[in-house]
Amino acid sequence: MKLKDVPELKNSILDLPSKEKDKLLLRLINKDEALVEHLHFQLLEDENDLQYRVKSIYEKIDLQFEKSHHLINQININRSHRQLLLTLKTLSGIVNYHVQITKDKVSEFELRKYIIQESFSRYPYLFATYTTGDNAEKLYKYQSGRLKLIQSLFEKFHDDLKYDYEEDIVKINNFLKNTSICFHLG
Repeated sequence: MKLKDVPELKNSILDLPSKEKDKLLLRLINKDEALVEHLHFQLLEDENDLQYRVKSIYEKIDLQFEKSHHLINQININRSHRQLLLTLKTLSGIVNYHVQITKDKVSEFELRKYIIQESFSRYPYLFATYTTGDNAEKLYKYQSGRLKLIQSLFEKFHDDLKYDYEEDIVKINNFLKNTSICFHLG
């Protein structure tokens, strides 16, 4: 049953005493961990806390790449494509959660850009020549989607902010120009 389908119930809830509504609201909020964290961030944290959160995510990204490093190599390229894809999806989930909590587009862009840059710099051999196979295709398609996402975020920035990140975008594009894979930024 949806509340919008029963307008009498909605009106009855709105007519409850303030104290009763507050109790219900707190019980409902407590059932959603992400909402509790979002409200904590929104109501109790400041810019320093955001910087701490972002720094913590950078550390998680580096740690995840280090954990996966022994599984990603030039010997078993097929398995390496798959492992890198799994690593990238895990990292994307961490960033998604951060965005859900903070709604901060600049840190989202920075973190997603960092993940792409790290994947290219740590494992250039996975992108240097086009490889066929399901795992390679899935990785290339995924990276292409991530590149489109950061391009979309970048395009929405103010010109001053774009200027700050222009060099990073150029570096990514230069790397992509030297690959045989058909994706690029802008």
